[in-house]
Amino acid sequence: MSLSRRALLVGAAALAAAPARSAPAASPAAARARRAPGPDVLVLGAGLAGLEAALRLEAAGARVLVLEARERVGGRVWSLPELPGDQEAGGTGIVRGYRRTMARAQALGLGLVDTAGLSDFGSPDMLIHWRGETIRPEAWPAHPANPLPPPLRARLPFTLGLADLAPLNPLGRAADWRAPGMAAHDVAVADILSARGWDAESLRMGFGVNPGYVEAHSWSALMAFQVLKAAEEIRRDGYAGGVLVEGGNQALPRAMAAALRTPVRLGAEVAGIRLEPAGVRVRLASGEELCAPHAICTLPLAALRLVPIDPAPPPALQAAIASVPYNRVLKVFLEPRRRFWESDGLATGMWTDTLAGRLIGMRARAGDADLATWLAFITGPAADRLDRMAPEARGPAVVAAVEAMRPAARGAIRATHVVSWGQDAFSGGAYACWAPGQITAYAGLFAQPLGRLHFAGEHVALETRGIEGALESGEAAAAALAQPGMAADRRRRG
Repeated sequence: MSLSRRALLVGAAALAAAPARSAPAASPAAARARRAPGPDVLVLGAGLAGLEAALRLEAAGARVLVLEARERVGGRVWSLPELPGDQEAGGTGIVRGYRRTMARAQALGLGLVDTAGLSDFGSPDMLIHWRGETIRPEAWPAHPANPLPPPLRARLPFTLGLADLAPLNPLGRAADWRAPGMAAHDVAVADILSARGWDAESLRMGFGVNPGYVEAHSWSALMAFQVLKAAEEIRRDGYAGGVLVEGGNQALPRAMAAALRTPVRLGAEVAGIRLEPAGVRVRLASGEELCAPHAICTLPLAALRLVPIDPAPPPALQAAIASVPYNRVLKVFLEPRRRFWESDGLATGMWTDTLAGRLIGMRARAGDADLATWLAFITGPAADRLDRMAPEARGPAVVAAVEAMRPAARGAIRATHVVSWGQDAFSGGAYACWAPGQITAYAGLFAQPLGRLHFAGEHVALETRGIEGALESGEAAAAALAQPGMAADRRRRG
């Protein structure tokens, strides 16, 4: 990487000399502090994208300061070590085909644990609870409550959806999803499937009750095609199976933060961003201002829309920040006090149309007879309903829904942890879910800097999504700051 150290230093001096608007007169000591060498790059957010960018920029010789609003690193990667089996509140999915994630974990000396046998999600005996009835999977195709039309009737509810889009995928590579020629596919998933015979009830069951992303009318088919193609590329390369980082997935961002020369500054909530000719000035919620020749913003768009940028970005970028939807995900961890599943003889994995969403038995080790925890994974409208409740009412509401379905569980479970990503002030949701038309209009905007402000985060990634996408975007942002052309531009502007 060819980052110009001299150019960054010149830019830092110029920015530090430029006073903030309406700033009070500085004391001589404060003036001397401003002249002291500051960071070359401010990174906003200590999630995986920000930490990856910071590590790469430090390796290139830059001084980097990472600012994190929370009192922990990791962003949406958050482990709960107090629960047996190191349960994940967010950032669960790592597959062996995530080459950046695997390489970073290996470089930091982190161990990996195979996830096979640790949960019963998607198992062949997963129960269906629909309209007040609990139905075994083998009885579903002929069951009177099954509302699906004949072509879909034999399909289990949790297998509906993306698989039906796979034969229609126009992408040659996952990275093609933002190519101009793909604009015709930037339409609602519902439009694609309705043309293939899906009725309203099928769309609701496949994408509305427990949506993996957002509802079919609100989600761009082009993003769905990218998700499918990225998974296909991983399988084609011979990678299969998921892994967890030993000690919890949050061990990865913790190790990344520990490897930085300058410690991450925690509790540093960004309250405003000002773009200046010589760089970027960041105002914290405390009132403190920090400046650097360049900055990388990794805040999720659902959080960034609450942070004013001055001067205002172009209208299209403003619209993107304000409107890109994020999936609502709420997780309720249930502690089983006895083996109620032995009393009723039913599987612990359940797909339901209740406030409990999808129930997943989680084990600390493969083959354990006891559950480490029973996870209620709740998305879509059910998550919205719970989010409208008082925080202390959410856990009991899910417990009540479970006990209504499984009388054997009455008095045998309690909610220990409730995590709502939709209500998280610094996330605003679990992950970006582009709406129809938004990819064509907005997605490419975040690949370009806004003045000296660059963007990173899973919503910026081109090839992959999730954890790997976050690392991909951090890598790309660091590379953009390291380009010789950009370094020359910094020298010209001084």
